[in-house]
Amino acid sequence: MRERIKCGGINALKDHEVLEYLLYPFVPRKDTNPLAHKLIEKYGTFGGVLRSSYEELLSVRGMTQNAALFLTSLLEISQRSRLSVAWEVPLEDSYAVAEFGQELFDQVDQERIYLVCLDSSCQTVATAELARGNLEDCELSDNMVLALVNRNAKYAYIMHNHLEDEALPSENDKKFTDKIAEKLRVVGVELKDHIIVGYKTVFSFAFYDYLAE
Repeated sequence: MRERIKCGGINALKDHEVLEYLLYPFVPRKDTNPLAHKLIEKYGTFGGVLRSSYEELLSVRGMTQNAALFLTSLLEISQRSRLSVAWEVPLEDSYAVAEFGQELFDQVDQERIYLVCLDSSCQTVATAELARGNLEDCELSDNMVLALVNRNAKYAYIMHNHLEDEALPSENDKKFTDKIAEKLRVVGVELKDHIIVGYKTVFSFAFYDYLAE
């Protein structure tokens, strides 16, 4: 299997074989093929396995604690990798941010809000996850604001996902955006846009003139 990956990459394997390969180091001295088949059968798809909880995976016969912990961390690792792209690619406008947001939120199963801050050359100087799941408590702390000043941030974008097809903003989304924009304005950082990503549509506060003056 390792030779097949060397020659054709991970896409050379079927989904159950990818799981079999991932489980090798965490289920020592056992054939992981039967366990991989059990997981696909129980959760339907490869993605369904990765979206399962630690406790759910442990309920499958043959699963080890280390294997369950590893599998449940893979989506977070993937998202961390996607977020790091913002440090490499200039986000010159809302269109670029929307494209990045669609990549970042792909397969995410809970709402999240990110703040991405840029310098005068549109290079990313800071990123922060402001909230996930319960967005009512979302806040931009004074320490975060100070960090933006220290890193010479000039512009900022909010990225936010909805778990529905449509990306229309709620009243809470609007109030939150105005609050963040005011905090940033005080320290000389301009909020350029708030991009909401739904499953099928994307919404731009700037395009619809929703940003407070």
